[in-house]
Amino acid sequence: MLMERTVMDSVVDLFMIEEIDAENNTLILANYIFDKRISHAVSDEEIKKYSYAFDEAIAQNMFLSVEYDEKRGVIIG
Repeated sequence: MLMERTVMDSVVDLFMIEEIDAENNTLILANYIFDKRISHAVSDEEIKKYSYAFDEAIAQNMFLSVEYDEKRGVIIG
């Protein structure tokens, strides 16, 4: 499938970070190709890291994406 790979019996898809909710430490991830939208909780340290990277990407008119393993509910990279 397009933009999808298998890692140890899990399916990993590329998701765009659509929104960051720093108040609730949540990333809103979207995969428009497969019509998926996921809310993913992260730590205080991670939300700061993603917020900074997200702001930098917006300043450069770019999208920020992550590889997300839906089966395990974790961000791979």
